[in-house]
Amino acid sequence: MNYKTQKVIDMLRQLFEGEYDPLQFSTDFAVYCFDNYEVLEKEHVGLGYYLDQEVPDICDEAEPGFDSTHMIEELKKVYEKVLEIINQN
Repeated sequence: MNYKTQKVIDMLRQLFEGEYDPLQFSTDFAVYCFDNYEVLEKEHVGLGYYLDQEVPDICDEAEPGFDSTHMIEELKKVYEKVLEIINQN
């Protein structure tokens, strides 16, 4: 698997395993996906586009003191779709 795509997977797994603060993740992940859009598209066609369409709205839920349950549930759906895109390419 390509490096930038692996980083997406790793970041999501860290969040799901409680190793990444949800508030910090919401900023870091959205910025990472935006900054690496073109590389993610090159690594797996459709991945950059998908993340660009889904991630900002989900991560915008975060604010100090928020309940991250819904955001994490939505990101688990994103994770499954990411794996699907990777397996198609």
